[in-house]
Amino acid sequence: MFDYTGSECKSCGKKFTSDDDIVVCPDCGTPYHRECWKKEGKCINTELHESHKSWKETHEEEKSGAVCKKCGNSLKEDQLFCDKCGAPTDFFFLQGGKPDENVREEAPGSENIDRAMEDVYPFMINFSDPLCGFNPDEKYDDTVTVRDMGDFVGSNTHYYLPKFRNMRHLNLKLSMNFPAMFFPELYFAYRKMPLAAVLVLILKTIIGFPAMAISTQAMFEDEMYRTMFTQMYPYISDIVEKLLSLDLTHGSFMTLYNFTNILEFAGIFIFAGFSNYFYYRHSLNKAAQIKNRALSSGGNVSFALKQGGGVSAALLILFIALDIVMQFLSMAAVFLIV
Repeated sequence: MFDYTGSECKSCGKKFTSDDDIVVCPDCGTPYHRECWKKEGKCINTELHESHKSWKETHEEEKSGAVCKKCGNSLKEDQLFCDKCGAPTDFFFLQGGKPDENVREEAPGSENIDRAMEDVYPFMINFSDPLCGFNPDEKYDDTVTVRDMGDFVGSNTHYYLPKFRNMRHLNLKLSMNFPAMFFPELYFAYRKMPLAAVLVLILKTIIGFPAMAISTQAMFEDEMYRTMFTQMYPYISDIVEKLLSLDLTHGSFMTLYNFTNILEFAGIFIFAGFSNYFYYRHSLNKAAQIKNRALSSGGNVSFALKQGGGVSAALLILFIALDIVMQFLSMAAVFLIV
């Protein structure tokens, strides 16, 4: 005879005990307390009737299914990590992914799963979770948690949170950021760091001025372009002639040009390697400020972080326009200096 002890009555939701008087539906086998069956007058497990399955069959499937020991999420038999919290499953340990015998023996407890995650596999990424499977309550400092940082970063957390974790746990500051390598001012603007974007744009314009002067001179050495330009703006024809008379490819100016080229390459390395760290420090400080303000005013912390962080397409477009303007201003400065 099937043991219904511990199973739930479909009508009242209470679990059966060994002393209960139980009756079952003659069609699907769903168990009820006798009084519940009388009250309902029929089997109310319509979903089971429509699927043409028996209660015993479904119950056995549920009992045999793997469950995450950390969060209780249902798992597939061959699943290595929970797709909800990112914790390693029993199947993961059975495949030889155990750190030692103690961790394997204690794995059924959620505390031990946490230890396996945090102490042995601290940088494992769960791509189905916006927080990468990391503990949402883990703190970066006294104020900001992983959940807070995820809310502040907004987009692309799977890229940033693991890097931030490396920076915090391993004190690593160097990591590759290709957008910042080529367009640092646009990267900082997109990530809502306008002050950094302005400083980088000004610095790039100053460093690139010798190259702009040489390229402007080379441009006007083309007779067809020079003629067309001076016909459009005849009042600068004398300035163009004076610019062409300068020897910018030799002497001290060429030395300055070579020096600024070295600075430019150094800047490429710095922005490529350290922009993620700059963003990490910015996110940490800004998120702490926003969170403290929201807590003091009784506001929604998550909403405030999402509003204050994330990305800004408007700032990106603005700085693309500013980049073009600075190029024209730099060219104009060449004519003014000449």
